[in-house]
Amino acid sequence: MLEKLKAKLESRFPMSEEFWKEVELHAKKHVLKKNEVLIPYSSRLRTASIVISGSFRQSIIKSTGEQIAVWFFFEDLFDVIVCLDSFVLNEHTKYEIIALEDSIVYQFKKERADQWAEKFKDFSVFYREDILRTLFLTTEIRAQMTSITPAEFIHYLWKNYPEILDKIPSKYLAEFMGITPEWFSKLLNKKISND
Repeated sequence: MLEKLKAKLESRFPMSEEFWKEVELHAKKHVLKKNEVLIPYSSRLRTASIVISGSFRQSIIKSTGEQIAVWFFFEDLFDVIVCLDSFVLNEHTKYEIIALEDSIVYQFKKERADQWAEKFKDFSVFYREDILRTLFLTTEIRAQMTSITPAEFIHYLWKNYPEILDKIPSKYLAEFMGITPEWFSKLLNKKISND
């Protein structure tokens, strides 16, 4: 399975053999079942997880006590899982990360990633650029969601990020968009029938 992690990172940035020896020593493989929690609410885990297979939901608890989806992670597009409040600020997280299906991740501590970034130039470039790429994409998607209608947003995802519609269950996408699952399904079916 480490070979799959290696192939994933090498497809973006080639890394030295010395780097991969470090990864083998320090990255921990986690196999999660559907609905298993990777990062619990209020934890303070300064870890990053790279999704090898599967998908995850990031949720928050509203003031009403309701749990809602606020983001998603899955192999390829959004494949690095962090709770930024813990990872960057070392605070107890407001979020929970839960597997939406049977999934596999490799997890490593922030301190280790920082050491790798200092020691290995290729990893430093990947680390910086991947964080910036992900922040840009998530900001862009959220900006689109808040500035256009739900029907237009589904069209936007369909056109630009169809893997989100393929990978994430519609009830969680509806939560994320702030609409009912029934309304989401109606809009999605209308989009499909129009194409």
